[in-house]
Formats: sequence, structure tokens, C-alpha cells
Amino acid sequence: MTWCIERREIETERLLLRPFDCKDAAAVQNYVALREIARMTTRIPHPYPEGAAAEWIDSHEKEREQGQEYIFAIALKTEPGPGFDPAIGATSLRKKQPGWFELGYWLAPGCWGCGLATEAARAMVTYGFEDLGAEALHSGHFADNPASGRVLVKCGFQPAGDDEEWSEARQSFVTCRRFVLQRTAWQAALDLAS
Repeated sequence: MTWCIERREIETERLLLRPFDCKDAAAVQNYVALREIARMTTRIPHPYPEGAAAEWIDSHEKEREQGQEYIFAIALKTEPGPGFDPAIGATSLRKKQPGWFELGYWLAPGCWGCGLATEAARAMVTYGFEDLGAEALHSGHFADNPASGRVLVKCGFQPAGDDEEWSEARQSFVTCRRFVLQRTAWQAALDLAS
């Protein structure tokens, strides 16, 4: 993995995690307007309001400066295939309390099942512990989205019980499977691998 902290980019084998640009607004608007993406998140409404993607992108720098959320576009390092824009998803670490961050992500449906979500999530785990100094990372997935749970398990997260989370798109509470990854467990796994 190559780290470009001053540019705030993270490079993996197939991906470039980078700040969103105003040119990404149309792609974001199109993707998150899809019900299959919005309904698997807590914060994305459905229908997605026109112009909301540009407003969301405009908020990123302030969130980063305040240390509240670190948001990255997920982009393919190679030229995207037909029907894909350079930004194919988003991932973030949102501060929940000092030393604790919540990992979130979404990916364009055409990119599901290719291991890209796992690749992006692993990069964010490393970023959280190495660059943000996190003591623990949290995440979760709605019970009817087990694929997202498999991503978390592949990244070393451990089950931490269920709760009910509000889904803006569904306008209801949904059962959420919660996961946690402690710094000590992450470091132990790194030590075993080396």
C-alpha cells in the first residue's frame, strides 16, 4: 500500500481512495439515487434530492478539518469500464468519540462481488489505526445485507451484537449487525502475518 498523506490519497492494488471532487457529483448523484444503495445505508435518503451530492461533497473539507469524518472517493486505478465513472463508491471513517471511528462504505452495484469493497475497507482500517490513531473501529450492516458483513469479517472485525438503526431510505428502524475491531486485535493479526 502506498500512502500519500499530504495529498490525502490511499493507493491499493486496484483502487485509488482520494478526496471527492466537484466533478464527481453527477456520478454520486446517480449511484446513491439507486434504491439498492440507499436502502443499505443509514444516512442516504430515497429518493435522493437533486443537488444533494454536490452539497455533500462540499461538506467534506470542513468535516476533515474538524476531525469529524474522513471521506474518500473509491476510484478504479485503471480506466473504468462501460457505464462507470471514475468514482465508483465512497468510504469514510466518522469519529464517534475520542479514539473510536465508524467505518462506512458504499459501492456501485456493477462493482459488487469483485472484492473491491473489501480492498477499500482494508485500506481504511489501516488508515484509521496508523494515520488517525484509532483505538477501535466500529461498523455494521443491515441484517438483509450479509455481503457487507462478509467484508467486515475479512477485515478482521468481530461481531458485537445487534441493535436497531434508523434508515433514511426506508424511513424505519432496521436490525443492524454491529462489529468492532480493536487496535490490539488488528496489531496482533499484523504481527502473525509478518
